[in-house]
Amino acid sequence: MQRCNDCAHDVMDNDSICMACRMAEWQDQQEQTRQAREKAYALESHRTAYLSRNRAVRDSIRAGVICAVSVLLLLAMIAAAKDALRYELETKPAMLKAQGVK
Repeated sequence: MQRCNDCAHDVMDNDSICMACRMAEWQDQQEQTRQAREKAYALESHRTAYLSRNRAVRDSIRAGVICAVSVLLLLAMIAAAKDALRYELETKPAMLKAQGVK
């Protein structure tokens, strides 16, 4: 009767390792695979969270720039409207009156 190389249990057929050692080896491989899979899931979730934080920061900066540009355009429109109204109501009628247009 042959004995297992690892634990000295009885071995069936021509194997050099008993069934208990093979089962332990298989379970260890399954555990390593599970740990690798969980590590990959953890890394992916961490990467997703990191990218979503970066996206949120980028979007908030973009929204701030758009608001600032909009405010500046509104102020420029108000300043231009003031000058345009002065031209239409004071300067243009005075020029037309000076040229004799009724």
